[in-house]
Amino acid sequence: MLLITRPIEQTKNLESLLLANEIDYAFFPTFEIKKVKPIVSKQTYEVIIFISVNAVEYAEEYFDKLFNTSIKIFAVGPVTANRLLRKNIKVDCYPNKKASSKELLKMRECQSLSNKKILIVRGKGGSETLKNNLGISNQVDYFEVYERVQCELTIQHNESFEKFKKIPDGVLMATSEESLTYFMRLAQSISSDLIQILPAKKIIVFSERLKVIAKDFGFKNIEITENPSDEDLVNLLINKKY
Repeated sequence: MLLITRPIEQTKNLESLLLANEIDYAFFPTFEIKKVKPIVSKQTYEVIIFISVNAVEYAEEYFDKLFNTSIKIFAVGPVTANRLLRKNIKVDCYPNKKASSKELLKMRECQSLSNKKILIVRGKGGSETLKNNLGISNQVDYFEVYERVQCELTIQHNESFEKFKKIPDGVLMATSEESLTYFMRLAQSISSDLIQILPAKKIIVFSERLKVIAKDFGFKNIEITENPSDEDLVNLLINKKY
């Protein structure tokens, strides 16, 4: 059984994959995505980097103001790149596997950037890896178009968590630092013995960085998807027979 921590309105594809493979699941939404009105700079950027699918979706209304004829578009991974391509946006650079900021930084196109004006499109908060590395020899700014807000505790959270707790092969998913942090906060308000439960539970995360955070929270059995996609998540569930 998979405990889905994503906002319910963003689970349709994952649900269909789980149903097709006869994998049980329960909803435990940890956050909501809220639109943020960003400050649109009058600067002209030479490179724009999209951090996530949400970054693409919530920035779309600003594309005309952000893009110019000579701009290069980078994406953190293939899922984000594919979303841009579906919107007829040419993507110049993205890692094909193990999507992450670190993988993007390893690419030749990224390593050759110097004295460029770079804009990172993302949600509020999150990793500073790209800016810390690229900012050494470039001007790097953020364009923050959304934020994750923790959900209020509901009856659904209580029911789903009790189900997850009782099933020996129950698996938790974490797609971001916020989703994992908010899960811990919500679950701790439900169960006072949460710390004793976690070491026996499996968790699937979407990056090496999340694996470190999951370890800090007490998880012992941690798996990382090849790419941060629903398909890779379900494939891992099938291959590991979770």
